[in-house]
Formats: sequence, C-alpha cells, structure tokens
Amino acid sequence: MALAFKDEREIVDHAKQLEDPEICFFPAESDLAHRVLKSLRGTSLTHRERPDFEDLPNSLLLEAMQVDDHPRPGRKDATRAREGSVLRELREAGFAEIFANASLIANVNTQLPTDKDHNYPAYLTQFAKVIGDHARKVTDYRETRPGFDLGFLILDESSAYIETLGAFGSDYQVRPHVWFADRAFAEIIQAAGIDCVAWLTPYKVILGADGTHYPLPQLTIIDLGLIDDQSHVPYDAKRMKSAEL
Repeated sequence: MALAFKDEREIVDHAKQLEDPEICFFPAESDLAHRVLKSLRGTSLTHRERPDFEDLPNSLLLEAMQVDDHPRPGRKDATRAREGSVLRELREAGFAEIFANASLIANVNTQLPTDKDHNYPAYLTQFAKVIGDHARKVTDYRETRPGFDLGFLILDESSAYIETLGAFGSDYQVRPHVWFADRAFAEIIQAAGIDCVAWLTPYKVILGADGTHYPLPQLTIIDLGLIDDQSHVPYDAKRMKSAEL
C-alpha cells in the first residue's frame, strides 16, 4: 500500500482512463496535441530515465511532475504530513497486508482554515518552482532524442479557484479560474522551453450556490506553438479564493 501517484506510471494510467468529454485542447487542436493524447492512451509510451517517458513512433518525450497549492511554512507541508500519518495508521491496522498493491488517495483534514491549507499564492509559487526545476534540464532532455517534441506531464493536485469582485460585486459575482489560460502560469510554462503540456487536474471542482456541479477539464493538452498574448487571461492574485470556501 502506498500513496497514489508516487510512481510516474500511475500518472499516465490516470490520463489513459479519461474520456473525450473530460479532455480539453488549448488554445486549439493540433497534430502535436493529438499525438500527445494518442501517446497517453496507447501502448508505445515507455518509462525510462530522464526524461521519464519516450514514445518512439510518436516522436515524443514527456517529463512527469507534481504540483499542489499547499503553503509550506518552514518547508513543512501540513497536508503531506497528514497523508503520511494516515498511511502509517492504515499499515499499523493491517490494511497494507490485505491491500498490498493498493494506491491510496487520502482526502485528509489538516484542521487548518481553508486559506491556510491551500491558496492561490502558494499554488503559483510551487508551480513556478517545480516547472523551473525541470526547465533547467530541458537541454539535456532534448539531447537524448534530437528532433523529438518535448512535453511536461503535470499532475496538478490543487483545488479550483475563483476570482472575487471584492467591493465591486456581491459574493455571488465571481469569475472561475481558468488555470491553463492564466497569464501568470502561462508565462512560466512558455519560459520552460518545451513544446507542449499535458496538465492533469483531477481535484478541481466548481459547485454553484445551488449545489450544481460544473464540470472542469480533467486533462488539458496545450500546444505551446499556438499560444499568443490573446490566449492569456490576467487574474488579480489578491482576489483569488478557493472554490471550497
């Protein structure tokens, strides 16, 4: 028994099971975007050393990574610490012997206020750090397969966000956060020197005031060659709130 997605292949397996209505192409469909989707769904994507995956028939390299939106005061992540505690409790109770090969998704309660447990500034900060760390190795990745397209496979464990109107509107006048079009995030990705992104967001959910569930993409495939300034949406970080509030 282990926490889910600790193995990069589990990230690919999750993408593989998604249906067409759960997938978004941004800013539009393209040959590269469809090759990425075909690779994630097919059998030719193989695990390797850095970058994490290669697909020879589709001339594609993918490097996997994980991001979330948890603050880390003193470099301690309360959510990860609680997940580890839950996993230990289950193992001590004998569940690891019964479900030896199980992957655990732990929806834990840190007992922190929502904005202390996860928030937009922490989301953006960690996104920049993780993408930046991998971007420094892009030249090395490309040298392993000259001529191949290179993409980042991102498992994003953040919550959904909304931009409030503050003093200019009521609590019900908000703008949903379109993460893959957010200018702040887009600039980080574009600076990485890659060709595409496969962005998995399994935990983003928007609920209306009446409890209506508004579906959001589970996988967004971005062809960076198609991105321009018109594709970006600016958001005010000071007005960003978790949709869980």
